[in-house]
Amino acid sequence: MPIDSFTVLLFGLLIKLLLGLLFVVFWIKTRSSAWFAWWAASLLLGGVTSVLFMLRLATASENFLTIGIGNACLIAALACCWQGARVFERRRPIWAVVVLAPALWVAAGTMTAVLESLPYRIVLSSGLAAPLLALSAFEFWRGRAERLPSRWPIIVICGSFATFLAIRIPLMNSLPFPFGALPMEPGWLGAFNLLMFAHTLLLTVLIVAMSKERLELDQRTEAETDPLTGALNRRAFMGRGERLLQRHAYEREPLCLLFLDLDHFKLLNDRFGHSGGDDVLTSFVGLVIACIRPTDFLFRIGGEEFCCLLPYTSTDQAHRVAERIRFQFEMSTVDVAGTPVKATASLGVASNEAFGYELDTLMRQADSAVYAAKRAGRNRIVVAAGRDSDMDSAVILPLRAAGS
Repeated sequence: MPIDSFTVLLFGLLIKLLLGLLFVVFWIKTRSSAWFAWWAASLLLGGVTSVLFMLRLATASENFLTIGIGNACLIAALACCWQGARVFERRRPIWAVVVLAPALWVAAGTMTAVLESLPYRIVLSSGLAAPLLALSAFEFWRGRAERLPSRWPIIVICGSFATFLAIRIPLMNSLPFPFGALPMEPGWLGAFNLLMFAHTLLLTVLIVAMSKERLELDQRTEAETDPLTGALNRRAFMGRGERLLQRHAYEREPLCLLFLDLDHFKLLNDRFGHSGGDDVLTSFVGLVIACIRPTDFLFRIGGEEFCCLLPYTSTDQAHRVAERIRFQFEMSTVDVAGTPVKATASLGVASNEAFGYELDTLMRQADSAVYAAKRAGRNRIVVAAGRDSDMDSAVILPLRAAGS
């Protein structure tokens, strides 16, 4: 039984209108999620396209309204889809594309030769629509560093949709309309509209899912981030640290924990106030992040105390990282209300090579190593020596010459 194209278009129209209005509601409730507005516009323009294509079927006439304006609305809908992808990836929309792409089709549609030539119309409409979908897939691919489970299915759907439209051009002389430019046969138009509707519906469902995943990720990141310094907080330390230690215990790989404590921080606060102390903390976090790898983790444990987890790192390597941090911070100057301020830090190192894979044990040993460093004169590094040893037997490393 042939697929009835009018029924598919009518059903698609109702779904597009419903989803478009739903996206408008989402946008009104969360104005920061401007991508919903773009995708609402895309769905509603797609609904207008369905109405004009239904009119074309009902009247069995091809004119500038049903062909020219109908395809212009479709191209505008895909242009809005691309802009929605850009906004979702925190990039500015390109408004000119939303106007110029359908305008190009309308301008061509005013030419009788184009309007009356099916091959011309297929080449032009597919040549405009397919790149817009491909660009949407590219935008989502470019933001792949943000790990959202629905991202890759959306990339696949956008790519499939773009391929589906683009392949009409090389198959133009081989398949019936609307897949090609040969005379239309029963069922082919319905199958084409059904494929268009299926891609649209899948894409819309995945977009809602990905937006929900973004919201959950943002909430989780905010809950695990120190608002002053931008470092991860103690809650993140407990969760990520446990998972990291479990993975290293399974793989039997080395890992080190650095405990970092700013020296005489109370005196800084007393002299410059809490805002001055905040400036020093923020500067220190920026310096530490510059000294560690992207795969390492920095946590603010509380006050002026910080921890670094260094995965796949031996004790000697961790000591070199600690010395780089200590030396760079000693040599740096923080501007506090126009006054240059110098500060130092004491660091403790604990490794799973010496203390095993318990996060609490590593934390306590590195913390004790910091206190040993402070007793030894501050601005230095102590490497905790062994599981059953106290800090009297820890390795207290002397200060190195500048630039060493």
